[in-house]
Amino acid sequence: MKGKYAILALFIVGLVFVSGCIGGGEEIKEKVKEEAESAVQSYTESYTSTEEYEESETYTETESESATWVSPWDAYRPIEIDGQKYMITYIKYHLRVRTEEGGDIYEYKVEKKREKTKIHIYGNKVNMETGEQEKVDLGEFEVYEYYGKITPINSADMEAPLEYTVWVKERTENTDTFFLFPSLDFFALYASLYGGGDVIGISITYGDQRFIFYNPGAVGDMSTMPYQEGDMDLISNIPDIGNIYTSWYGFYTFGIWTAIEGEDLYKAKKGSWGFMGYQYNYEIDPDGTVNLGGKGFKVSTVRWTYTLGNIQGQGEATLSANLPIPIEAKGVFIEQNGANIFTHVKIEDIRFEKV
Repeated sequence: MKGKYAILALFIVGLVFVSGCIGGGEEIKEKVKEEAESAVQSYTESYTSTEEYEESETYTETESESATWVSPWDAYRPIEIDGQKYMITYIKYHLRVRTEEGGDIYEYKVEKKREKTKIHIYGNKVNMETGEQEKVDLGEFEVYEYYGKITPINSADMEAPLEYTVWVKERTENTDTFFLFPSLDFFALYASLYGGGDVIGISITYGDQRFIFYNPGAVGDMSTMPYQEGDMDLISNIPDIGNIYTSWYGFYTFGIWTAIEGEDLYKAKKGSWGFMGYQYNYEIDPDGTVNLGGKGFKVSTVRWTYTLGNIQGQGEATLSANLPIPIEAKGVFIEQNGANIFTHVKIEDIRFEKV
């Protein structure tokens, strides 16, 4: 149980770090930072936990059905469906966000795809004597590609789709970190721009603006300079992106995910856990089956509330123990006299590849 608090504390610290990078209210950042520091210091010292079980239909776990939700949001490890192991290679979300109380709700389509492919890598040769520069083709290389697209449906200011591609030498747990999130792959993107040895290149397109970057050093060419076209600040200047990420990451950080990790999702239950002013209350309600990507998944509806000092929240999600992501989830994050953020995400399409 204490491990839940450790992970939660780290998530809160992560929220502070990210909100600092992309902007956000100073009051809420300072408040969350204070709560995070307190959580890190005290989570091992004191905690309480109460659980109430309810009768539900008998569920027999089989090889094709896992009863517990393990490693939520983990894109690196394969999932098991009908006794076979699969990787999620494509996912499309419908994302709805509101970033202020009573404000408009904005909507977007978010698509993610990952696969092995081959690309030509370019570099910049410089004549040190004259200073003349020349774009050179370094040849074709096998890479692992992450592709993302955010399409505005009803946006604040975003007028065109944002598309980005990140190429890395190989797929790793780090490069997979944000793949399943209905937002940008920030880890891979910023590693590309600010020093990621395994990142080979990146392409970002928004309307008629484009930024492209290749890193020859990632494929062993240390004598050729990186090649770049466009403004590397492009992604920071795209409308709506900050709100999309802030809204989603707040929901992810303060959602129920870690609290119910390891719980039997197919047994009705009411529970709570908390410590030092932090309190989670949740309810698990088995709720039939859902078909996605040509596969059937047994699901439950999970509802929760939480309190963290001056911060409160509420949410609900449709979860399957065989998927590391919610099929549908929505929640609200409220700081009294401060931020009031709503997020709603639903999977519209998903594709699997057998391992």
